[in-house]
Amino acid sequence: MKLIKTFIFSLLIISCTDKKPDNQTSEFEKILGIGNVATLDFLVSDFENDFLKRQYPNLDTENAYRQFLTELRDKKKGNWKRISEKARNKFKASDLRLEIYKFPDSVWIIENSDFDKIESDSLEYIQLPAPYVKSRYKFTNQDGTTEYSFTRGNSFKLTSNSNFDSIINQELNSPNFNYIGKYLQALESIKNKNKFYEKLFDAKKSFGYVLPKLTAFEMLDYGIDLNDKLNRQIIVLELAY
Repeated sequence: MKLIKTFIFSLLIISCTDKKPDNQTSEFEKILGIGNVATLDFLVSDFENDFLKRQYPNLDTENAYRQFLTELRDKKKGNWKRISEKARNKFKASDLRLEIYKFPDSVWIIENSDFDKIESDSLEYIQLPAPYVKSRYKFTNQDGTTEYSFTRGNSFKLTSNSNFDSIINQELNSPNFNYIGKYLQALESIKNKNKFYEKLFDAKKSFGYVLPKLTAFEMLDYGIDLNDKLNRQIIVLELAY
């Protein structure tokens, strides 16, 4: 009996030793942080067990991911289901969302009479005869200090009769890619692992937004492992949210 117990114990040790840690995922998740990873795990689980199962009820999870990518690549979305409301609300209220996207903390409609008053707090622009939208983004540094950046645009959409309140509200809720967020940092940490990760990081760093069709094409072209946890995380973040 003692010999049997010893043999079983040895098998358990060998089994545990043979399991190699997923260093790619651990580094990616380490940079995102525990709270953001918990949110991401929820989003992936919901995507697989809700969206994919409703969209492709006759496919297993791996092939459902493959079909999803294929339809994106070929622009054959058909009557796609929506991501569950619970998951969308979870993401909207999460810190993870703010590591991927940035939103302005203040928005103004600049008219000629406001130009000197508002433009004095940032880079000077040539004064235009038409009103335009100016947005301010707030960043908190690791040392606790605060910095701001500014953008302007949408002047071609504005007239003196425009609904300024509606435009301001729309701008406050319009996402832009967060170039200093943890998501891009996490992608940078894995960029040397394979060519797909490298191309994805370079594209995100240069352009922020990448067309889902192109991402799906690259994933299928490189033949990424659709059973890999990290690849599934990237699919959900890049193509679902």
